[in-house]
Amino acid sequence: MSTDEPSSTGTLPDAIPQISVIVPALNEARRLPPMLLDAVDFLERNFESYEVLVIDDGSTDDTVTVTKKFSRLHPGIRAHSLERNYGKGHAVKVGMQMARGTLRLFADADGATPFVELSRLLEAVKSGADVAIGSRAIFSKDTSIKTRWHRKYLGRTFNACVNALVLPGIADTQCGFKLFTSNSAQRIFKFQTAERFSFDVELLFIARRLGLRIAEVPINWENVPGSKVNLILDSLDMLKDVIRFRWIHRKLDPRS
Repeated sequence: MSTDEPSSTGTLPDAIPQISVIVPALNEARRLPPMLLDAVDFLERNFESYEVLVIDDGSTDDTVTVTKKFSRLHPGIRAHSLERNYGKGHAVKVGMQMARGTLRLFADADGATPFVELSRLLEAVKSGADVAIGSRAIFSKDTSIKTRWHRKYLGRTFNACVNALVLPGIADTQCGFKLFTSNSAQRIFKFQTAERFSFDVELLFIARRLGLRIAEVPINWENVPGSKVNLILDSLDMLKDVIRFRWIHRKLDPRS
């Protein structure tokens, strides 16, 4: 069973918003408020219409209550509750399939990526990218990454394996800040099968198989305590999925 708040984007209720933001959330009542404040501040300054879809992935805290309080002040925000915890990938897919925006971003609820970084992804899409992804692994004198050394090391190790198996040339598949055109989102997400943390790799692999242009963009990012990812166990499960993706999507046609 799901619960939805009335949708509005600052224009007519049935109007197509310029951008949809999908925020998967599992027990994020504490980290979600500053992220939503940051998002709304940027969106209201840069877009005439928007929607923020917080997809509650079976939370047992006040995630939905917090989101509904925000929606009273900012009608473009709404909550959608899943009946149980399926996984981050499932929540993002649900949000993307509900979204109506011309552009569609998914952003992590922890706010590790300041929302102003969306400007960098927007520039990449304006330059012709179908998918623009934030990257913590590409060096830029204009960006800064703040994280613990073990997270950085394990992340780079996982990404090296992904590069070798399915996605050569992408330095950071896992950053939770990815922008899609509506067309690319519709084409990619219908093929998504992963429900948990490996879904980022699957989305990018599908995009490659479909011949879509992916732009990797350096961004500012700071680790926020409270991650749901077990760096060792989840990484091992994700690598198993990566091998599966290569098999199940081997026949994807660029015309799909």
